[in-house]
Amino acid sequence: MNDEVQDTAEGDLTPSLHDAGIIPVVDGREAAPVQEASIGRESAPLPVDTPLNADVLETPLVTESTEDDHAPLIESIDASELHALSTPVAEPLPEAAPDVTDLPPAELRAVVESLLFVATRPLSTARLCACLPGSSESYLEGFLHGLAARYDHETRGWELRFIANGWQLLTRRAYHAWVRQLERRELPTKLSRSALEALAIVSYKQPITRGAVEDIRGVQCGPVLRQLMDLRLVQVMGRDEETLGRPLLYGTTEHFLSRFGLGRITDLPRSHEFGA
Repeated sequence: MNDEVQDTAEGDLTPSLHDAGIIPVVDGREAAPVQEASIGRESAPLPVDTPLNADVLETPLVTESTEDDHAPLIESIDASELHALSTPVAEPLPEAAPDVTDLPPAELRAVVESLLFVATRPLSTARLCACLPGSSESYLEGFLHGLAARYDHETRGWELRFIANGWQLLTRRAYHAWVRQLERRELPTKLSRSALEALAIVSYKQPITRGAVEDIRGVQCGPVLRQLMDLRLVQVMGRDEETLGRPLLYGTTEHFLSRFGLGRITDLPRSHEFGA
């Protein structure tokens, strides 16, 4: 009777051990239950009191591998690809400006006005001709004179004037009182009487040395000439090679022409215009 019960218990126990994953060993000890590996699920912890067999530990566990196991955890991107993605693709600019020979007068006027509008200093006719392939300086000279006359006839808020050996768009002088309200900057530094006298001598007698200016005025002009140079009205133009000591030669600047509204130095009033 006891043998039958024992056989029955052992027979019932064997399937349960296999179902639980217990592997029987030869020396009578049983290995710890091994759970089947599954993706996304942790294996059950091993019992502390269960003895382990060395043969079982050395046996590698083989699990099924999927394509996701070999995929990188972090997506990488090359620096050049990142720069290409972040940089907007712009249309290439034309290598050279198109010829203006066949442009109608209205379109040519718009092109010239665009150049004059963005210029921060007077543009010479040669400079404008270089920006307009197919044009000539003589043609542009007449074109600009006609454009200036058109602005005056239409009484525009701006005028085209020839100053400092070039053409520049300026606000009309008649509207200075209203333009002044937009940005009330300090007026340019006023020149003293002695500075005006020295500047007049340099402008009419240039290139001239400091000694010659002092001979005309009868007083020393060193500090006055330095002041005029700081105001960018007078500049050094070279040295007098024919005079002992090779003194410096002084002359006026383009800023002087812009300051006094002169196109060229020859536009200075002559002596007969002063009533002398």
